[in-house]
Amino acid sequence: MIPWTVPSDPMKRLRGSPSFYGVVAALLLVVFVAAALFFARAIRVEEQEHLAQNDAIARSVAASIEAREQGYLNVLRSYAGRFRFRESIKRRDRTEALTHLRQLHQSFPDVDRVFLAEPESPENYGQSYAFRDWYRGVSRSWQPYMSEIYETAHERKPAVALAMPIRDVDGQVIGIITSVQNLDTLRTWLAPIQIPGGDLFVVDRKGQLVFHRTRAGADHLADYVDIPVVRRLLEGHDGVAELENPVDGEVSLSASRWVPALGWGVVVHRSKNVVLQRTRTLILAAAAVAVVLAATLAGLGGLALRNERRAAAALATSNERLNLLHEIDLALIAGETPVAIAEAALPRLRDLLGVPRAIVNLFDLKAGAVEWLAAIGRRRFYHGPRVRYSLELAGDLAALRRGEPQVIDVRSLPPSPESDALLASDVRVYMVVPMIARGELIGSISFGGPTGVFPPEQISIAKDVAAQLAIALEQARLLERVTRQAEELEQRVEERTLELSATNDQLQQEIAERRRAEEGADRANRAKSEFLSRMSHELRTPLNGIIGFAQLLELEAQGDEQRESIEMILKSGRHLLGLINEILDIARIEAGKLALSLEPVLVNEVVAAALDMLRLEAASKRIDVVVTALEGYVLADRQRFQQVVLNLLSNAIKYNRAGGAVRVSSEVGAEQVRLSVGDTGRGIAPEMMSRLFTAFDRLGAEQTAIEGTGLGLVLSHHLVEAMGGTLSAQSTLGEGTTFTVGLRRVESPTVGIERASGREVDEVGLDGLRGTVLYIEDNLSNLRLLERILARRPGVTLLSAMQGSRGIELARDHQPDLIILDLHLPDLSGSDVLARLCTDPRTKQIPVVILSADATPGRVKRLLEQGARDYLTKPLDVRQVLTLVDETLADVQA
Repeated sequence: MIPWTVPSDPMKRLRGSPSFYGVVAALLLVVFVAAALFFARAIRVEEQEHLAQNDAIARSVAASIEAREQGYLNVLRSYAGRFRFRESIKRRDRTEALTHLRQLHQSFPDVDRVFLAEPESPENYGQSYAFRDWYRGVSRSWQPYMSEIYETAHERKPAVALAMPIRDVDGQVIGIITSVQNLDTLRTWLAPIQIPGGDLFVVDRKGQLVFHRTRAGADHLADYVDIPVVRRLLEGHDGVAELENPVDGEVSLSASRWVPALGWGVVVHRSKNVVLQRTRTLILAAAAVAVVLAATLAGLGGLALRNERRAAAALATSNERLNLLHEIDLALIAGETPVAIAEAALPRLRDLLGVPRAIVNLFDLKAGAVEWLAAIGRRRFYHGPRVRYSLELAGDLAALRRGEPQVIDVRSLPPSPESDALLASDVRVYMVVPMIARGELIGSISFGGPTGVFPPEQISIAKDVAAQLAIALEQARLLERVTRQAEELEQRVEERTLELSATNDQLQQEIAERRRAEEGADRANRAKSEFLSRMSHELRTPLNGIIGFAQLLELEAQGDEQRESIEMILKSGRHLLGLINEILDIARIEAGKLALSLEPVLVNEVVAAALDMLRLEAASKRIDVVVTALEGYVLADRQRFQQVVLNLLSNAIKYNRAGGAVRVSSEVGAEQVRLSVGDTGRGIAPEMMSRLFTAFDRLGAEQTAIEGTGLGLVLSHHLVEAMGGTLSAQSTLGEGTTFTVGLRRVESPTVGIERASGREVDEVGLDGLRGTVLYIEDNLSNLRLLERILARRPGVTLLSAMQGSRGIELARDHQPDLIILDLHLPDLSGSDVLARLCTDPRTKQIPVVILSADATPGRVKRLLEQGARDYLTKPLDVRQVLTLVDETLADVQA
């Protein structure tokens, strides 16, 4: 009998064996390794997804910034091309230029503070901008330039400046128009851009923060200069990378894009810890579940695979979304019309949203209507006449203005053709997403379908596209407005041209009449000069006899009564002579025939000479003369300057109170020396100050015992202005009057000599020079100055003549190697002397150099054409004079 036995289960045997657990452990290890590799891949995929999103956002933001600034540049370029604006700049007509700038700011409020600067001298009507980066940048190539960040002088806020050269019709740069944009304005525009799980910032070419959501203000401009992503961007490497941010203490997934037109960089970054938080949580959960129940690894692997697919689908959706926004940005930069942009974007937007119908609408708020800009259904575009319908179908306008999307149930609307059409196209519920530009509601994007479910991702996509289309519409409106204004300007220019052409004959007639009037004025001036010359002779001749015989009688006078009578005759005669001299001087100035010899004059010497002449008069009235801080040299005619100072000091003593004081001081400025003469007299009433420089008006002093003619101040005023200076007065009743003379400051003539003496003559081989120089000059101080200069050339002999005729005789007799000629001589004019020297066979070969303070371009050109070798101006340059002498004598010896 064979016993019945039940065979054992091989699986049970396998489970009980050590190899079973080894196989299980190996399987678990394989599962764990596979899970680890899967999650590592998921992390890499998610990192790449976020990097791609960051890169697309960075491209979009960079393109938006470039498009916005290009809009500003187009506005500036349009105004820079205006005819009247350019003409006002060329004429330096500040009032008209400011009018155009105000019109620019009023027409385009988004354009911040606008101002002008000069291209050659970096000034804005007195204020220098040479140190500003925008001026240096635009002046390097005369192309539009966006400056680095700097702090404005007015508001002390960080800002950037967009500068553009203004060119004339011939291409010449005549000005610079600059728009200052505060960083707060840029912040207002960029702040609404939200980066899920991250943020963005913008830097300039130096790495300073143009925009950062939290790091604002001048104290934070340089916070990110040294972080790796900024250094990488400034070195010319843009793109995506995983980099550390030591300032914020985190590792970021960063994408950077450079905007070369502005010199800015855009960086979009997300914290790696925040971005990967979900994936890491999944890994921890999977590990915990695997430890507790390894059998669920397959299920978790399937779940992870599904998540990967979802992530890939989300990545594809995100990429499609960013590509759509990028294409809209490119269309903005290309300047395409809003209709073309909307029609190109709608098919992709419909597919991206997964809806059967999408519409881009324009709002006509005044008419209470909505108009289609572009629309698309399941199978076709809607073309032809644009559809208009009631604004009530858009929902709550107040909420739309706040940026809140509206959900509309079609079945709740009153019966209408529009609602019937929506129901017929299977649209039961639709959403209205507002388009807002510069705070104004201008339109919307509408989309819907059979259900009323609108996921957040779908709403976010619609909002982004609406924002970009709003920018396109606003840019198109801005361009249309600029074009219309340009056309209006061209029309006005054409009308003005016709007016100018019509009045040209009238202007020619007026010019002819003016020439005839000028010829009559010239004849009148010649008659006036002849009359003054005759009157001077006819008045001075009898006065000479009166004063001369009165002086003889004074010597033989007997008795106090006779002496007093003679003194009255002399006093009256001298008073009349002074009056005649002042009248003749004023007449010469008005006729332009007053000869001046401008030279460096030491203020202290002139004041001292005048005080010597008036010291007895001041002592007789017990006037204390206080002189302080008299410094500096001025460019003036010594004799006329002394005449002015003497007149002011004489008035300060004459109209002072007994026992008063006269204060004389000077102030040396960068360009002027101001000499002040003040008294402690009764002062001048404010209502009389306007008559101060009126001939024969003594301001009430004629009713006192103080003698005067009322011409001294008038003559002084004319003389100071003829010397290129100013004469002003300040007065307080009961306290006194102060007169101030301002003349151009010059360097001491001895300074140039001392500098020139620093060069040893034998160093340059000039000790062997020999020759003769003839200097024709009637001013003794100028003669002495040239003597000191030529003392540096021991081998040079200096001859001098104080009259033109005497100079011609010396030139004929001594045959000098060089003649230096002044233009204002007592007997002959310098041009007459030059003409005689150039026509005389004995002197025409001698080089003649003009040395004069009269340096008008016409005069210089005429004398050089007449035969002068060179033309030097006063105050003279010592090195220039020595070089001229050396070169001339060297040529003669050669």
